[in-house]
Amino acid sequence: MQQRKVIVIDPDKCTGCHSCEMACSIKHFAKCSPLLSRIQIQEFRDVNTFIPITCVACEDAPCIKVCPMGARIRLESGAVVTNEDVCLGCRACIYTCPFGAPVIDPENGKAMSCDLCNDDLLGPWCVKACTMQGALQFVDIEKCSKTVGRGFAYTLKEEYAPQAVQKEAEASFSFG
Repeated sequence: MQQRKVIVIDPDKCTGCHSCEMACSIKHFAKCSPLLSRIQIQEFRDVNTFIPITCVACEDAPCIKVCPMGARIRLESGAVVTNEDVCLGCRACIYTCPFGAPVIDPENGKAMSCDLCNDDLLGPWCVKACTMQGALQFVDIEKCSKTVGRGFAYTLKEEYAPQAVQKEAEASFSFG
């Protein structure tokens, strides 16, 4: 089995440019349309936040379990996709997904989700298109937690370090 890689999303870096959606639709449908994309940008304009949503290929994927036809399958790459020959378009996978990742293909009415551009040796097109801020990364699954954890640790450091420094300074002055 090949080394498993995943797409890591950093929503703090997403500018809402939609380049990832366009790249995905071009890769899979040779058309530039967000309706044909397997990655969707959720926009929260009131707080100027954009969050890319794509299938995270859950280890114990509920979409696979709930599909009455067994159309949701895991590829060797780890990606969870739909076998369109078997899919009825019932949307059970969409309703079950905790992330809202599967979407309906408007051309055939069947579920579709990220396949990690499985047939492309250079990796997912959405990641290649995300050049403005690097909100999307394609990393080995073993490095995934380190990548996410490092960002979280940096955030914690920024939020808590000044308070700790201030408390140390107060403590040193109270004994002097």
